Amino acid sequence: MLTVLSAAGDSLNTVTFDISKEGSGSSVVEQANIWIFLKMSKGTRVKGKVTLRLLQLHHEDDDGEEQCVSEKMVDTRRSGWHTLAVSHSVQTLLDGGSTSLSLRVSCPLCAEAGALPVLMPAVVVQTVGRDQSHRPFLMVVLRAGEEAAQRRVKRGLECEGKIRICCKRQFYVNFKDIGWNDWIIAPSGYHANYCEGDCPNHMASFSGSSLSFHSTVINHYRMRGYSPFQNIKSCCVPTRLRAMSMLYYNEEQKIIKKDIQNMIVDECGCS
Repeated sequence: MLTVLSAAGDSLNTVTFDISKEGSGSSVVEQANIWIFLKMSKGTRVKGKVTLRLLQLHHEDDDGEEQCVSEKMVDTRRSGWHTLAVSHSVQTLLDGGSTSLSLRVSCPLCAEAGALPVLMPAVVVQTVGRDQSHRPFLMVVLRAGEEAAQRRVKRGLECEGKIRICCKRQFYVNFKDIGWNDWIIAPSGYHANYCEGDCPNHMASFSGSSLSFHSTVINHYRMRGYSPFQNIKSCCVPTRLRAMSMLYYNEEQKIIKKDIQNMIVDECGCS
């Protein structure tokens, strides 16, 4: 997953996102949403709905025609975040080799309802921190294309069938199952994986099967039956973990994007 904050556009109602992805090769957009904060004026009592639209300008057209790429009816009862899907637009962008997405935000009835889409950073010093956190952002979930997936090197031993030696077991975590979906915005879940299996003494001789050089040395003491390790068993544990990007609300209800370390088990070995 990658998240991109908006940059200034050509006009006050335009947002531009510069997208960069790691590695080369094709990518499949599984999900892409633009988040826009709709701010209600103080004292506004108008209740109703307005339509938020994202319009993309096609420069190849002589008449500069705009195309509506996403729209959504939203309530004007209170200030809040709203999402508009743009998966097709981002996929088309990446397939064409471009990395910049410019859109015009249209809301014809917003002024009448006392609503204002927050599109630009604040100029006033006292409010810059708050308005910065309310800037639009693009959240994209990418999956490597088939060719890239085939080139990926398989790490460690994968658990398959009735294998009993220490291995990595695929496991998907759904944040809703553990009650975390009320504060985690994205992703809704992820492949955390876990380690299972036996760690017999001879595993110490396998390169990469142990957590550290220290573990390898201790395993050799186990193999030779030296005290005090002759009755202590080696455990199957993660030996390689990696980070995952998350989007969530903090204690002040501000949206935070952060790379959380050690979230995904990539490889298992014997401690």
